[in-house]
Amino acid sequence: MIKKYKNNSVTWIDVEDPTIEELHTLMEDYEINPDIVRELQLPTYKEKIVMHKDYLYLVLHFPALRHTHKDTTDQEIDFVVGKNFIITTRYESIDALERFIKTFEVNNILKKGLMEDNAGHVLYYMIKELYRALSDEVDSVNDTLKQVEKCIFKGQEKEMVTEISKSNRDLISFNHIIVTHRDVLVSLKDSGGKLFEKDFSDNFSIIINEYHRIEKSLTNSIDFLKELRSTNDSLLSSKQNETMKILTVITFLALPVSIITGLFQTNAIHTPIVGGPNDWQIIVGLELVVVIVCYTFAKIKKWI
Repeated sequence: MIKKYKNNSVTWIDVEDPTIEELHTLMEDYEINPDIVRELQLPTYKEKIVMHKDYLYLVLHFPALRHTHKDTTDQEIDFVVGKNFIITTRYESIDALERFIKTFEVNNILKKGLMEDNAGHVLYYMIKELYRALSDEVDSVNDTLKQVEKCIFKGQEKEMVTEISKSNRDLISFNHIIVTHRDVLVSLKDSGGKLFEKDFSDNFSIIINEYHRIEKSLTNSIDFLKELRSTNDSLLSSKQNETMKILTVITFLALPVSIITGLFQTNAIHTPIVGGPNDWQIIVGLELVVVIVCYTFAKIKKWI
């Protein structure tokens, strides 16, 4: 599905889940290399930037841990950017781009002039919005980790094992995707500076700084998660050890009782006490005395 948005001299063509016919129409209208059109037909699994004479081709993947509309952890956007046009192709609805559509239209209505000079400005503001969404994703993960921390110290260590594993999976996926952006953004800054005017490189220096901020935040989140996992494992292990200690003490105190009871249940001709007056009370009293002695001995030895 093709949607076109115009802002003075700049045209943005947004294509969601493109068909071959739609891509060939764009190829003819904007003189796009057929090799690029073939790549736009199917998802690309690596970041890429290719510079042509009058336009550049860019592929970026963005983590989508909370807001994807399909069973995926990343969303791909392909950009074809010329002097006065920008084409984006994607394979599902992407929230950040949907928000940018409104920004683009409002800018055109209010004549703010932010994106009117060339498509390089549109690309800058578009990627800036996508990185703002990335920052929100990181904040969402951090909020989850803070909630996990609270639950750990409320005694819910066992329940948090699964939550920590889920957060670890999210962060690994996030880091795996975002780490590939670094080299592409540097190349985009240099290539775009040649295609557009000088301030394009200055603008993308801001994007690169935002990337490094997100990367740093992600690294801190991973370190924090490691500390949480270590703390949770220690508390869980301590609780399990305490449980085993209680069970061991119970076994230790119950053993003499079992032995005494077994002795008096021995099938012998003459069993002392058994059959005499108050025999049950005497046996139970003897067992209590032995339990108290064993408990006192354990206390002195600091076993309990």
